[in-house]
Amino acid sequence: MWKRLKAAAIGSIVVMMATTTACGRVNTSPNKAVPTQNPTAQSGTGNMQTQSLSQPGQRTTLGNDDAVVPIKVINNVNYVAARELIQTLKFQSNWDESNQKLLIGDNDANFEVTMNSTKAMKDGSEIRVGQPFIKEGNSAYLPVTALADLFQEDMSYEVQNGQLLIHAAPVAPIEHEDDIDPRTNTAELDFSDDPTDPFKGEGTGVKPASMPQDEGDLEVWSSTNHEEAIPVLKNIDINAMINKGKQYLGVKYLFGTGPYPQTGKFDCSTFTQYVFGKYGVKLPRLARQQAAQGQLVSRKSLRKGDLMFFYVPGRFKTNKTVGHVGIYIGNMQMLHSSPAPKNGVQISNIDKPYWKSTFLRARRIAY
Repeated sequence: MWKRLKAAAIGSIVVMMATTTACGRVNTSPNKAVPTQNPTAQSGTGNMQTQSLSQPGQRTTLGNDDAVVPIKVINNVNYVAARELIQTLKFQSNWDESNQKLLIGDNDANFEVTMNSTKAMKDGSEIRVGQPFIKEGNSAYLPVTALADLFQEDMSYEVQNGQLLIHAAPVAPIEHEDDIDPRTNTAELDFSDDPTDPFKGEGTGVKPASMPQDEGDLEVWSSTNHEEAIPVLKNIDINAMINKGKQYLGVKYLFGTGPYPQTGKFDCSTFTQYVFGKYGVKLPRLARQQAAQGQLVSRKSLRKGDLMFFYVPGRFKTNKTVGHVGIYIGNMQMLHSSPAPKNGVQISNIDKPYWKSTFLRARRIAY
């Protein structure tokens, strides 16, 4: 199946392959909304009405920076073109021709929608929506009523006057790895190594004779997103695992790719899944699923082998959901698969404003 995946620009359905990255680059800008002339619009769904995901049942003030996605009525149902929504949210996409599925997400495919069906996958779980996803000509369309089911955590929007209005983030995020932002010049956002890390230093892949007993820097994460911290801590040789991961430096990145042995490529979460799998640690497929594994670690107590999770910034996103994952390898460096700044498996310096500001959490999977 995966060999038949085609980029949206050349597949049988036209969808926007937004060039978003771990650094959030995109080549095009969405349309800007005209401020509403009807500030008392009623709450609800559909044309001429308002729906807000951030504050259900309440009117959200529109601003000049809100993005507009036109609504198209097909068979008396409100739809939006997948291409325009993907472009606005700076998501990536891929078209699975054999299964008639559209894959959508940040640096891995968090969402799968099946054409001419109400079936979808969100963060690895199947959901059903009220109206079918369809294709008309060479374009894919998503029913407006399904947007809350799919993207409630990723965007805040309103439906008004035959348009989908997507609200801009209150503060413009840093979108490129080398951007400088004075807001990140604070010690609170600095990363630090755990001085008691038994694998601290370059290492030779040889496990220390003794392991520290004090795990006081660990805490169980109490989630507000209906996720559970699943303890999968396993005693493995972290330095050997990191050295194994470095053997794949330069392997190309491919959004929504299948298993590495079949495709020869990684996205961010298949890379971490594959490397940990070599040492007997079974991680789920997606970064958002992996973010519920193991134990939560402070950004001030990082150890080699910890998984680091980030959001992929966008002007019209909530910038609160996991979109990227990498492996911390010590000395402020992370091993990960990303489309940028290089394409493929690479090592990045996380002691930069971009990584400091987009960091969400770290999880200790092994020790």
